[in-house]
Amino acid sequence: MIHGAGKLRRWPISGAWFLSVLIVINGCSSFVPPSLPSLPSLGPPTEDDEVRISREFRREAKKQFKFVNNPEVERYMDRIGQRILSAMGPQPFDYRFFVVEDSQLNAFAVPGGTIYMYSGLIERAKSTDEIAGVLGHEITHIKGHHMARSSGPDAISVLSLLSMVLLARSGSGAQAAGAVGQAVSATRQIAYSRQLEMEADTLGVRYMAAAGYDPKGSLGFLKTLDQERALNPVDVPPYLMTHPISQERVANMEQVLRSLGKTEVRSEQPDPLKKVQIIIRMERHDGDVVVGEYEKLVRQNPQSAELLQLLGFAQQLKGQLAEAQKNYEKAQQLNPNNAGLQRDLGRLYTQLGNTASAGPAFDRALALEPKEALTYLYLGELFEKQGDLRSAAGAYLNANNFSPLWDKPPYRLGVVYGKLNRLGDAYYYLGRSFLLQDEDQKAIADFERALKLVGENSPRGQLIKEELTTLRARRR
Repeated sequence: MIHGAGKLRRWPISGAWFLSVLIVINGCSSFVPPSLPSLPSLGPPTEDDEVRISREFRREAKKQFKFVNNPEVERYMDRIGQRILSAMGPQPFDYRFFVVEDSQLNAFAVPGGTIYMYSGLIERAKSTDEIAGVLGHEITHIKGHHMARSSGPDAISVLSLLSMVLLARSGSGAQAAGAVGQAVSATRQIAYSRQLEMEADTLGVRYMAAAGYDPKGSLGFLKTLDQERALNPVDVPPYLMTHPISQERVANMEQVLRSLGKTEVRSEQPDPLKKVQIIIRMERHDGDVVVGEYEKLVRQNPQSAELLQLLGFAQQLKGQLAEAQKNYEKAQQLNPNNAGLQRDLGRLYTQLGNTASAGPAFDRALALEPKEALTYLYLGELFEKQGDLRSAAGAYLNANNFSPLWDKPPYRLGVVYGKLNRLGDAYYYLGRSFLLQDEDQKAIADFERALKLVGENSPRGQLIKEELTTLRARRR
């Protein structure tokens, strides 16, 4: 649990209070609230307050957004975000990263550690370094408590949000609760001041450079946005509305890059962004077009391991498994030391039922990249298919340990432990998965079932009691 210094008061949180109150402080100022009772000054929001805001927002956003739930995309975003955070030192929040399935060029941050990026922005990016630049910028908004420091008609003040809890408690918030969709829209319209945008640019690029990403990616994305503004002065993308681009920002970024000097860049090759872009396009039912594009590129450069892998990946997603195998194996001959390619091969062999080849492929992937949770998740699927449930549980445990904020490994653990008739463990891990999905009531129910089975005095029982205490306290 996170503890903030100087708390003035702990407010109970109910249902959709956070999104309800956004309506009366709409970022575009199109709604004028009725006269409100005088509200006491609460002082700056504490870190606990921001964590609760983030959690409540995630709950309500699930009702309004459609997310890209592909494991490859989830791990891609989390890897970038966690790598940047690791270069920043200890943080008070557990940062969560989500991809919204929407063609708009947009991204935004919510106090308390939640960041949303739209698939449209990912498609427009030219490299993972550009995505890292956006995440570094948004992480800085959260780390610097920029929403609380914002003021004026184009900002949503966290202080105002906390004050409005009084209205929700008195019943006045019930009327606003019916317009959750408008509230989500308001959040996406936060416009930070020029000073805060410059701060996010300056610190964000330093953080992502310290994490080994090319800081030029931040400048490249700014210039792309500036070109977008010039080419489409009427139909301005949401990200440009909330993060206005100016020549001053571009000049500041250039100055920051000069001050950094030569930095150590640790880029993945091939750039995993391209696989993520393929997934997004395939989920939009552009499969034939994507496969056709990569077939043409491979004909032009048949010795490119990267293009062969990407063509195979698109074919695999489209169900053309034999063709995918042929191209993956060609790519492997050209570049056998690509962990992502070995993982792709392992999963394809699993789909084909060729378990004798799948295991060695995953072993090669883990030898090259021993801490990748995605590889362990897919390895667990292979073991399940082979009927080796104990080994599957071991693989999922590794995935869970290497990516503790990802809900998929504990869910798979819960299922596997259920098949092994280890019901106490099964309910515990299902509860963990629901907890990570902000489904508190379901988490409590499963934790209570687990506690009865493992016993209150067991080590697992002690852990479950702590989880339950925390969950029940935040629901009051």
